[in-house]
Amino acid sequence: TIPVEVVESATAEETTNVQPTPITPQPAPVQFQLSPDFPPQLAHKYTGVELIGKGGFARVYKAKRKDGSVVAVKIPLSLDENTGRAFLREITNWLHLKHPNIVRLYDANILPIPYLEMEYCESSLEKLSKPLSIESAAYIIFNVAEGLKYAHSKGIVHRDLKPSNILLKAGVPKVSDWGLSKVLSESRYTTLASFTPYYAAPEQVSRRFGKPDHRSDIWQLGVVFYELVTGRLPFERDDLIEVVSSITTEEPVPPSELNPEAKEVEHIILTCLQKDMEDRYQSMSEFQFELATYLGLKYREGLKQSITLNNTQRAAFYAGKLMLVFLKMGNLKEAYKYASDLKVYAKGELSREVALLSEQIKIRLEEGLSAPEELVERAEVIVHKISLGFKSI
Repeated sequence: TIPVEVVESATAEETTNVQPTPITPQPAPVQFQLSPDFPPQLAHKYTGVELIGKGGFARVYKAKRKDGSVVAVKIPLSLDENTGRAFLREITNWLHLKHPNIVRLYDANILPIPYLEMEYCESSLEKLSKPLSIESAAYIIFNVAEGLKYAHSKGIVHRDLKPSNILLKAGVPKVSDWGLSKVLSESRYTTLASFTPYYAAPEQVSRRFGKPDHRSDIWQLGVVFYELVTGRLPFERDDLIEVVSSITTEEPVPPSELNPEAKEVEHIILTCLQKDMEDRYQSMSEFQFELATYLGLKYREGLKQSITLNNTQRAAFYAGKLMLVFLKMGNLKEAYKYASDLKVYAKGELSREVALLSEQIKIRLEEGLSAPEELVERAEVIVHKISLGFKSI
C-alpha cells in the first residue's frame, strides 16, 4: 500500500513573500493505516485495518469506517464465478436477520471484490478456556438458541454451527456466517482445511438419515454444548472417514463421565445428539424451554442463597439473569417479578435504569403485549453491567 501524502506547490510570485521561520518539528504525513495483505480495492473505505483471523474460507479484519464506527470485514480467499453468484444469493438472507443474538451484516458485495462488512465482536466461543461452568455454558447455549429460534421462524437454517462462528460481544453470544456453508460447498476450491466435520449432523454426512433441516442446527448446537461442558468433542477422531463413521454409527461418551457436574444437563445434550432427527428436540423453542427450566432452577437457588448471605451484588446478578431468561421466553409475569426484585438490589444509576425497565415490562404485561427486541437488548446491557462486578461463576 502506498502512503498518501499531499504536497502543495507555490508559484514564483508567492515565493517572493516567504519570510524565514523558525524550524519546528512537522507532523508526519497523514497515512491510511492498512494491514499489508488487505485488498487495495477496499482501501478507500476503511482505516486502521488489522488482521484478526484467517480460516480455510476467508480472512477477517478489524477496521474503522469513515463514520468512525468499528466493523469486521471478511474477505473470501477464493470464489469462482458460480460461487460468486451463490455468495450474493445466500448472503441476502443474512442481511435481513436482525436479532440481538445474530451478528449484524451491514454490507456485502462481489464488487470490486467479494467482501462482507459486519458487526465487530471481540471474541468467540472458540477462544474460551474449556470446560466452562455448567451454568455459564447453559446460558450461552440458551441465548444462541434464541437467535436460531428467530432465524428458523424466518425459514432460515444455519447448517454450520461451531464455536468459531458463535461470537461474543460484551458477553452476548451472536451467531455469524449465515449461508457461507452452502457457498463453501459449491466452491471447487473447497479443501478439508475449509470443512469442519466434527459438528456435522448424521443427515449432513449420510443420505440414509434423511434431508438436513432445522433439526440439524439442534444437533450442531448440542455438539457445541457438549464441548463447552467437557472440553472435548463427542466425535473427535484421527481422520475424516473415522469422524463420519463415528457420527453415523457410534454413541458419544456421556458428558458426566468427562465432567461429573454435567450430569444436570446430560439429558438435554444427549437429546440433541440423537441420530434419528425424530428423536431430537423438534424445535429450538422446545430445546430452549428445557434450558430455561434448568437455568430457572439454578438461578432461583443462587438468588435464595444470596439473600440468605445478605450478598446484594450476588442477588442482583441472579435476579437479573432470571429476568432475562423469562423475558426471552415471553413470560412477562415472571420477568416483571424478578425485575422488581432487581430494583431492590441494584445500586446508583443502575437502579434507575432497572426501575425504568421494570415499568416498561409492567406496561406491556398489563396491555397483553410481547417484549420488543429493544427492551430485551436493554435488559441484556443491564445484566452485563451487573455481571462485570460478579466474577465468581
